[in-house]
Amino acid sequence: MSIRLRLIIAALLVAGIGGFVAAGVLGNGSDGDVSISGNAAIDAIIPARGAEVLHQQTVGVDLAAPYRLTRIVISPTANPSTGIDVTAEVEERAGLNLFEFSPGEGKLIEALSPDTNCVFITYVEIARPADPAELDWCFEVA
Repeated sequence: MSIRLRLIIAALLVAGIGGFVAAGVLGNGSDGDVSISGNAAIDAIIPARGAEVLHQQTVGVDLAAPYRLTRIVISPTANPSTGIDVTAEVEERAGLNLFEFSPGEGKLIEALSPDTNCVFITYVEIARPADPAELDWCFEVA
């Protein structure tokens, strides 16, 4: 094998390794939502802020261990007073602290409204139940 070919292979290997390192540094897994990535209580929201989903999409929140969901309202506008409180129909995934509502026949919401939908949640730190916090986000239904 010639020296020139060895140098080309070495350069490609270095470029490949550099690409993996750059992808790891730049793609840190954050969805770019500062209100979530900077909030120790929220691990994830479902669906993501601004996502485009179908009318039967599950809606929910994944909370960090010391937190508990107290209320969830789904609204066809950015105003929680126009929404429906679905807290009574939220399912908690045991051990995961994941709280989800799935629209369906016979439920408070049978299908999400077309276009914009917003979710308003209230949650508390278990050790401080008198100090609730809130988060809201909106997404589009196709």
